[in-house]
Amino acid sequence: MTREEALTAITKALTTTVGDVDGTIGEDTNLVDEGMLDSLDSMTFLFELENDLGLKLEAIDETYEDFRVGSIVDIVVAATS
Repeated sequence: MTREEALTAITKALTTTVGDVDGTIGEDTNLVDEGMLDSLDSMTFLFELENDLGLKLEAIDETYEDFRVGSIVDIVVAATS
């Protein structure tokens, strides 16, 4: 999966979780610090992302705290390569 495809998957999962965000996120966006996700939404978002991808993102667990989009893109690309 390319970085662009990973960003599209992240945007889709985020939209499912909190509503329309298309075009408002980039790799430098921090989803928690910028108020797009709270603690409950963050877990829902990760569930949606894994569900959409059809795989478990091993690098993300219940203690995961890095909600910078670029970091999540890195994880998705690595998991799908």
